[in-house]
Amino acid sequence: MNAPVRSRLQVTLGAPPPPPPGFLPFTGADVPALAALMWDAYRGTPDEADVGDVQGAVREIHLTVAGEYGAFLPGASFVADYEGRPVGAALVTLYRDRPLLAFLFTAPAHAGRGLGQGLVQAVMHALAAQGHDTLTLAVTRRNRRARRLYDRLGFIEVA
Repeated sequence: MNAPVRSRLQVTLGAPPPPPPGFLPFTGADVPALAALMWDAYRGTPDEADVGDVQGAVREIHLTVAGEYGAFLPGASFVADYEGRPVGAALVTLYRDRPLLAFLFTAPAHAGRGLGQGLVQAVMHALAAQGHDTLTLAVTRRNRRARRLYDRLGFIEVA
């Protein structure tokens, strides 16, 4: 099977506003719940093959935290909380000296409620406060929903 074609996007951070309440800093205790959540979010999307199954999601989260995709930035990674449980997450690394949004996902049952936008805004706010001036990511070209979100947030295609 061919790998999906991806675009590299970037946004200049400027002075992004703080996120609304409900977006909490990532902690290691979030990892077990996030794996099942990631698989739920990726299933049926153009990115499903990137994860494969719930074990693949566990592997991807552990690899991210362990630095496989650049040094993990827990201070710029967030979890969306709903009634005391995670319903979305944004995991950020420092890849080639630039912050990279390695993974962004929300529970399908909570899709369309602004969680993805809030998570990215939390990331952007934290990175700007840490002195970073850009955020990059790679998005599958066929993932129209994600591309619309990133367009709304001011990301532009750079490769």
